[in-house]
Amino acid sequence: MDLGDATDQASKQKESNDDFTQDRHGAVSLLSFAAVAVGAAPAGASPATTAAPAVVAPKGICSGWKNAVGIPAKWTTLNDGCAHFGAKGMKMVYGWKVYKGGSVCVKVKGFNSKGKKTWYDAGCGKSGQIKVPWGNVAANKEMKIKGGALLRWN
Repeated sequence: MDLGDATDQASKQKESNDDFTQDRHGAVSLLSFAAVAVGAAPAGASPATTAAPAVVAPKGICSGWKNAVGIPAKWTTLNDGCAHFGAKGMKMVYGWKVYKGGSVCVKVKGFNSKGKKTWYDAGCGKSGQIKVPWGNVAANKEMKIKGGALLRWN
C-alpha cells in the first residue's frame, strides 16, 4: 500500500464519518423538534407558558334531541332546561320519537294569546310533531308523556 492509497482510504473514511455525523445530527434535530412541538420538558423543569389549547365546544344541550323515559299510566314532565325567547305570533315546534317500547301520549307547553301557560294535547303514538303558540315569552320547553317507552324529544 503506497501513501496515495492510504490517503484515499483515509479520505473515504472521513466522508463516511461526516455522512454519519450529518445523519445523526439530523435525527437529533428531528427528535428535538418533536419534543418541542409536543411541549416536552425535562423532569423538574418549570412549566413553560403556552397558549391555551383550542377548545371545540360540544353541541349545546339546547339543540338536538334529548333522551327521556316514559312510565306506564303516569304523566312524566320533561323540561329541556333552556330559555327559548319568543316574539309576537311565534309558534314553538315539539317532536318525539319512541326508540324502544310502546306508544306514548303527549302534551306540550305553549302560551295562549294572553301569555298564560297552556298545555296542548299532541296525541298518542310512537312519533309525532306539533306546533303550538309561544308568543312573546321566554321559557323552557316542557312536555308531558305517559306510556312505557324510551324516546327522544326536542
